[in-house]
Amino acid sequence: MNFSSPLFLFAFLPLTLAVYRIVGDRWRPAVFTAASLFFCLWAGPLLFPVILLSTGVNFFLGKSIQKQQDMGLNPRRLLTGGIAFNIFLMLGFKFLVAYGPAWIMEFNSIYPEMILARLEPYVLKSISLPVGISFYSFQAVAYLLDIAAARVPAENNLLYFTEYMTAFPRITAGPITRYRDQIQQLGLRPFDVHLAGIGVNRFIIGLAKKTIIADRLSLMVDRGVFDQALPNLSTPSAWLVLVCYTLQIYFDFSGYSDMAIGLGMIFGLKFPENFNHPYTAASITEFWRRWHMTLSGWFREVVFFPLERKRASGSRWLNTYTNILIVFFLTGLWHGVTVNFLIWGVLHGMVICLENSPVGLFLRRVPFFLRNAGTLLVVMAAWVFFRSNSPAFAFAFLQNLVGLNPEGITTPYSVLPPMTASLWITLGLGLAF
Repeated sequence: MNFSSPLFLFAFLPLTLAVYRIVGDRWRPAVFTAASLFFCLWAGPLLFPVILLSTGVNFFLGKSIQKQQDMGLNPRRLLTGGIAFNIFLMLGFKFLVAYGPAWIMEFNSIYPEMILARLEPYVLKSISLPVGISFYSFQAVAYLLDIAAARVPAENNLLYFTEYMTAFPRITAGPITRYRDQIQQLGLRPFDVHLAGIGVNRFIIGLAKKTIIADRLSLMVDRGVFDQALPNLSTPSAWLVLVCYTLQIYFDFSGYSDMAIGLGMIFGLKFPENFNHPYTAASITEFWRRWHMTLSGWFREVVFFPLERKRASGSRWLNTYTNILIVFFLTGLWHGVTVNFLIWGVLHGMVICLENSPVGLFLRRVPFFLRNAGTLLVVMAAWVFFRSNSPAFAFAFLQNLVGLNPEGITTPYSVLPPMTASLWITLGLGLAF
C-alpha cells in the first residue's frame, strides 16, 4: 500500500483522517498509532511481528538504560547490546533477501528429497524485507544513544514510543527522525487546520513527482534493461536510460519524502527536510549535504564524529580519509548487503576523500558549471552500480556509455521501449524541475 495507490489515497488516508479529526485530542495518538500498525500489517503480514519486536525491545532497553543512569551505573553494556540488536536485525534481513533465495535453490538441488524442496515456491515468496526496517532500526539506535548521552529521558509511555517508531508517513522511505526532535510532538496534540492545509499542498507536490515524472520514467528503466545478463544497448540508448534513472530515483525518493512530510503535517508532526536540490551540487561532499540529508546526518553524528574524536585522541589506525571510507562503506551496506551497493558507497567515499585532499584546493578554483558537470558524472556513474544486478553488468553498462560495445546492436522493445511523445515530455519536465 504505497502512498500513490488508490487504496491508500481513497480508502486508508481519508478514513484515518476522518476518525483522527472526529475523536478528541486524548484519543488521537491511539488512532494514529493504530492506523500506523495497520499500515505495517497490510504491507507485510508475515513480517509484521518484527516491528513489534523491535519496538518492544527498544522501549524496554531505553527504560533500562535510564534506570542504570539514575542509579549511577554505566549503561555501556546495555547500549552496546541495543545497538547490536538493531543493526543485526536490519542486516540479517538484508542478507537473507540478498542471498537467501540462491542458497535455498542450491540446497534443494543437492537435497531434492527434502521437504524444503516442495515448499521452495512458498519459501521464496515469503523472503522479503520487513517494511521500513532500515529506517526504524536507525531511529532506534539514535534513540538509545540520546538516552545514554542524557540528551533526553527515556519514554515511559509505550503508546507514544510505538507512535514514534511506527508512524506510517515515514516508515517506508523516511525521513529518519530523532526522538529528541519528536518528543514534544508525540502524544496529545490539537488538530491544526492551517498546518494540515500546508501538509496537503506538500503531499500533492510529492504525489506529482512520484506519479507524473518518476513512474513515467520508470517505463524506460524498469522494463528489462537491468534484468539482462549483460547490457545490450547502443551508446545513445545507454545514456538515455541512465539519464532517465538519474531523474527517476530523485523524483521517486524526494517525492516520497515530500509526501511523508506533508502527511506528517496533516497529523500534527513536523519531519525534517530530506532533499535540497542535490543535482545542483558542485561536489560530492555538497551532494551528500543535499541528498537524503537525514541519513547523511545520522552517519555524521553517530559514526563519523566519534571516529574523528578517536583520531584526534591519537588513534594509530584512524585518519580522516579512513573515517570517510568507513562511513560510506556503511552507507552502502545500509542500502543492501551486495557488492554493488558497497562499490556505490565506497566510490562516493573515495571522491569525497579526493575533495578533502590537496587536490580539492585546485578543484574549488574550477568554474561552477564544470564542477557541477563533474559531480553529476560521478553521481550518474555510481548510480549504474546502485541499479545494476551485478558488478559485471555495471562495468559493461559503463563500457556502453563510452562506446565500447559491439557494433550493430539492436535493442528489442521488450527491453527498451520506443520513446513516445509523452516520455519525451516527461523527460523534459524532469530536467526542468
